[in-house]
Amino acid sequence: MVLACVACATCVALAGCGDAASKAPTYAAAGNAICADEAAHLAGLHRPATIEQAVAYLPPALAILRSETSRLQALHASGSSSAKLAAALASARALAALLARLRRQLRHGMVEFSELAVVQSRAAALQAQIAARFREAGLPRCAIGRRSAD
Repeated sequence: MVLACVACATCVALAGCGDAASKAPTYAAAGNAICADEAAHLAGLHRPATIEQAVAYLPPALAILRSETSRLQALHASGSSSAKLAAALASARALAALLARLRRQLRHGMVEFSELAVVQSRAAALQAQIAARFREAGLPRCAIGRRSAD
């Protein structure tokens, strides 16, 4: 169950592209394309079934999450979309930090069962928050695969 949460929490199902003027993609189109690309990379990873596999799974999954966050950060959102995108990315960074901390603890054998339950609960809450914030930011494809906060 905990390993499923780790895998789920790192599943970043985002997609989109953007077009500002003529042939340049829009903010939404570009963002959704970024999310789709990163989701495809994440889907290519072998899902962990053991603690050892989770320790090996988290580094590439976190790299994908961080890449996606960086690429989305580079988008040129305007108006309220800019603040909403910033909020979504802040939540994504919080999830990445939580999972990185979990990886360090797992690697050093310093995680108790009660701590895993707390991480699982926090990761689920962050996923819901991220999904809601990406939808608010006009990037619904970036919310796919995440639980709704509604």
